[in-house]
Amino acid sequence: MKKNFPILVSLVLLTACTSAPADSAAATPEPTATPVITPEPTPFPTPAPTMAVYDEVSFDDWRDGAGCTMPDYTFSAPHKPQPQEKAAWPTDGVTLRYNAQTLEEAAEIFHTTVENLKELNPDWQDKYSRAIGCYWGLKVQADPYTLPVNNVVTVTVNAPWVESYYDRTEVCDVPASLDKQARAALASAYYFQYHWWGMHAGFLPYEQLDESVGFFRYRAADGAFYTKFSEFGSFLHTVYSDAWVDDMLSMDPAPFAEGENDTILTLDGDRGGNIAYCGHLFTEPELQPDGSLAFWQLSLTCESDDFKGWAGEETIVPDTATVTTVRLVPTENGWRVDVLELPS
Repeated sequence: MKKNFPILVSLVLLTACTSAPADSAAATPEPTATPVITPEPTPFPTPAPTMAVYDEVSFDDWRDGAGCTMPDYTFSAPHKPQPQEKAAWPTDGVTLRYNAQTLEEAAEIFHTTVENLKELNPDWQDKYSRAIGCYWGLKVQADPYTLPVNNVVTVTVNAPWVESYYDRTEVCDVPASLDKQARAALASAYYFQYHWWGMHAGFLPYEQLDESVGFFRYRAADGAFYTKFSEFGSFLHTVYSDAWVDDMLSMDPAPFAEGENDTILTLDGDRGGNIAYCGHLFTEPELQPDGSLAFWQLSLTCESDDFKGWAGEETIVPDTATVTTVRLVPTENGWRVDVLELPS
């Protein structure tokens, strides 16, 4: 049963964030964390040890040193993650799946063999999508996967100067074990990708160019998240690694580019989400040999043929968890998001 809405732009980035009541952390001390359930170890390819030991940067220093106007942030106390409305976390295991560029990649990450992956996925050849260049939804272990229900912190990101009420605020969960600066950086990435590089691509409002510049027909106008490319670049480099920013701005087509007089050239596009999405969970962030932090984002869906949508009164229990990796890298100015896909 196909559950994806049509994608109107060629962007394969996914996002969604759950919400929970949030109390401002600006005027109150950090809340005391509640006990966290320890998950099973998360397998990752072993990176080479190249980075120096990370020296923690405070949230205030990170935000104040951005070189641009940054959003406001509030942080809740640690709490258990909540599924989507009308959904419930499964008490039994789920099928664990992964989207891989190669079978060898999946075998390395999940400590198995290519032959075993082929046995688990008799239709493995049909799972390869030329459009996105990867094997889609590979089953990566025979046994049901037990979901970790680790504590999260709900972060509210608010950019009060943004014209659209819908785009002004995002509420999302991040792992509670991250420090405050890392929580803010990751929440900022969810905010940016959900509104302008995920469900929608490009800044709103915009004004039409007198003449197109390549494939760009618009530039960001007053009321957009940013209107000056220099400020936008400062935001990106405050939230993301240099490599992530370079990759996004060098795409063909890229979603944004610098225009005349420090303006921002922008696309305008939208995509749908997965109607079967039920929420997402995280494994515990783990320090890697190269100094980065890596963990799984587990996007939960109901793939049963009995799933008929959300109109009824019955509770939906997801049966599948699709793995994507989240990675943060350390810099002299704090953690930066290096790998993130949106969960829906």
